[in-house]
Amino acid sequence: MRKFLVAATFTAMIMLPAAARAGFLVEASYGKGYQVSPTPRFWEQSNLELAPGYAPSLPVLSMFRLQLGIVMDIADGSAANTTNLQLRPMVSLVPPILPIYGRVIFVVDNLLKGKTEIAYGAAVGARIGIPSIGIVPAMGVFAEVGALPRSRDFGTGTGSKFAWVVEGRVGAYLDF
Repeated sequence: MRKFLVAATFTAMIMLPAAARAGFLVEASYGKGYQVSPTPRFWEQSNLELAPGYAPSLPVLSMFRLQLGIVMDIADGSAANTTNLQLRPMVSLVPPILPIYGRVIFVVDNLLKGKTEIAYGAAVGARIGIPSIGIVPAMGVFAEVGALPRSRDFGTGTGSKFAWVVEGRVGAYLDF
C-alpha cells in the first residue's frame, strides 16, 4: 500500500499543473553549434534567440509549451561569418516538478541571405528557477544541448549531404 501511495503522489505531482505555469512565456538565450559530421568539422556561428510562447492552462496540457524562436546568427569569425536570421517553431515538454525538459525543434535557416536550409531535431535540458509570487512572474535559468541535423550543399558537386550539428544553449526564462 505504501508503494502505491508513493506512486500515486509522484504521478499527481508530475501530471497536475501548477497555477503559475499557465499562460504566456518568453525565453532569451545564447547558443553555439558544432558540425560533428561529415567532415570538415567546424564550429557554427554563435546565435541569440528570443522565443515567446504559450503554455495552456488545462490539466496535463500545461506541461506542453508552444514557442516560436527568432534566432539571429552573430558574425563571430566562425563558419560563414555572416549575420542571418532563423525561425524555430518548438514544442517543449516541461514537467511541473522535475527540473528537466525535452524539446522538438523545427528550423528554417538563412532567411536573410543564402540558400534556405530546413532542419529539425530535438534538445534536452535542465532548468532551475523560482515560482510566481503574486504579480511577479516565475523566472529562472536553463541550459540545454540539442541535435539539429541539416541538409547542406558542401560544394563538392554531389548535391546536398546530411550534416549533424550539435548545439549547446544557455538562457533565462519568464513565465507569466
